[in-house]
Amino acid sequence: MRLGFFGGTFNPVHEGHLALANEAFRTLHLDHLCWLPANPWQKESRNLMPSETRVRLLRLALTDRAGMSVDTRELDRKTLSYSIDTVRELAAEYPDDERFYLIGSDQWSNFHTWKDWQKIFDYVSLVVFNRNGKTAHAAEEVARFIEDQKISVTMLPMPALDIDSSRIRQLIDHHDWFNPFLKTALPEKVFQFLYLNEKTKD
Repeated sequence: MRLGFFGGTFNPVHEGHLALANEAFRTLHLDHLCWLPANPWQKESRNLMPSETRVRLLRLALTDRAGMSVDTRELDRKTLSYSIDTVRELAAEYPDDERFYLIGSDQWSNFHTWKDWQKIFDYVSLVVFNRNGKTAHAAEEVARFIEDQKISVTMLPMPALDIDSSRIRQLIDHHDWFNPFLKTALPEKVFQFLYLNEKTKD
């Protein structure tokens, strides 16, 4: 099988994330795509929704999407969670399948700072989302490494998506539920859950 693994904080999941996932699913001819919500230590916790909420929203967003699921292994770890740990586990669990690890262009630019980044290529094929028509560039040491080792990294061009997670959170914090941007940026079931959950607190 061809399996995709899409990591991120998904704070919260929005239509931009879904557009990326759909394009990857189609372009890479995936049989299944696992969403991997990241451990909160990777960002300031005060800016993160609770892990349980992010997972709940992800599952709501994927309710009617065949071939997609949520994998909570990074949230379930009791220690700091690194991508190298995740890809090793995935390789052990799916040894006979093709494994594609999806990251954003900003992550690709900082890839040289990841723990044991050279070893990640041993376990998965890397796919980088190129947003707004711009080609993502890796650090010189990463570029030199993949050239020397003859490693292929797939660059996946994505359409321009004017959706900002921080703006979504700001609107939610200000209870601006009737802002047109908020309703179009969030999947319907995600919006309904957040709105109704807020109303029950009133």
